[in-house]
Amino acid sequence: MSTEKEIRTALTNVMDPEIHMNIIDLNMVKKIQIKNDVVDVLIALTVAGCPLADTIKRDVKNELIKLQGINKVNADTTVMSKEELSILKTKVQKKSGKSEKDLIGRLEKKNNENIIAVVSGKGGVGKSLITALFASELKRLGYNVGILDADITGPSQAKIFGVTKRILKGRNGMIPAETSTGLKIISLNLMLDDPERPTIWRGPIINNLIRQLYSDVDWGDLDYLLVDLPPGTSDASLTVFQSLPLSGVVIVSTPQDLAKMIVSKSANMAKALNIPLIGLVENMSYLSCKKCGERNYILGESESQKFADKLGTKLIVSLPLDPNVAQLCDNGKIEEYQNKIIKSGIQAVENHVKKYADKTEIEAIIGSAGKKLSSAWNDSEKRENKKFKLTPM
Repeated sequence: MSTEKEIRTALTNVMDPEIHMNIIDLNMVKKIQIKNDVVDVLIALTVAGCPLADTIKRDVKNELIKLQGINKVNADTTVMSKEELSILKTKVQKKSGKSEKDLIGRLEKKNNENIIAVVSGKGGVGKSLITALFASELKRLGYNVGILDADITGPSQAKIFGVTKRILKGRNGMIPAETSTGLKIISLNLMLDDPERPTIWRGPIINNLIRQLYSDVDWGDLDYLLVDLPPGTSDASLTVFQSLPLSGVVIVSTPQDLAKMIVSKSANMAKALNIPLIGLVENMSYLSCKKCGERNYILGESESQKFADKLGTKLIVSLPLDPNVAQLCDNGKIEEYQNKIIKSGIQAVENHVKKYADKTEIEAIIGSAGKKLSSAWNDSEKRENKKFKLTPM
């Protein structure tokens, strides 16, 4: 029979998925009871209703069942008190050497993928649909494509593509799920035993998970990684904009003035953070009559080009309402949908990426001289010819 000390040693192999420290060091193991060949373990979680509770319990069982004399493991959970959370927070910050303000930083590109965020700010305009359609079309063109579902509290990409297989851990990180065409997807729903379980998390935990869904995943060699953002301009969007090495953003709107007002916030947020706008997609632009082909503007007459001009970008797609799309999404078969209108949006993405890559290559050549350079005005030159002076830092 294994001793409590041996059990605690084994549990140092169980890591908290968000914090990346083992549950013993985090003082999450509150009780161990041994009776004959049965072990009961009580684990204190950082938040109530933690969606990854089942993952931790499963890892606990997998580690302890390996020990000699243990044939059954019962793992239950409770929630940390405020005092325990405060101690944990101090311990994590001490180990990382960072304060809470320092935790958001730019992540490095894993490979040479072009990372495109699909944003809106407004809910219900079709960000997830546009992400899925663009990803599917890029895949049809022969690109290696992945989707990062950053809508943590309302993930939908797994459902849209009909993916149900749980995400597994590999040697180089989490292994994304794959669709029937080989498109790779990471979504929180693929980590949960019950996809209808709510994610009751505060901002800092969501922020950390979004970063992990990029950095701790074995994406392989991708040409494009599309990031499906949730509505709003707060924590999740800010984390993606500040943490991921984005090539640009696609803005999604509808013809409604209300939607445009909210969408403008996301576009202005991207510009404020120096993230280039690839273009505007107007979803639900019109509904075509099946008999005569006449366009019915059921959400109002489109002024998408005028709106794109206001945002300082270009209109790349005006996508009609199509009843077939809803059915394909519900059945998890969105990859079967094809519409030549989408190709113009993809061409805009390709053109932007090429331009962005050329700019990055020039910057890399400048940097290869062995010095980090910054552009600074020389006062005399500013008065005369307004030329830039490159000053070593």
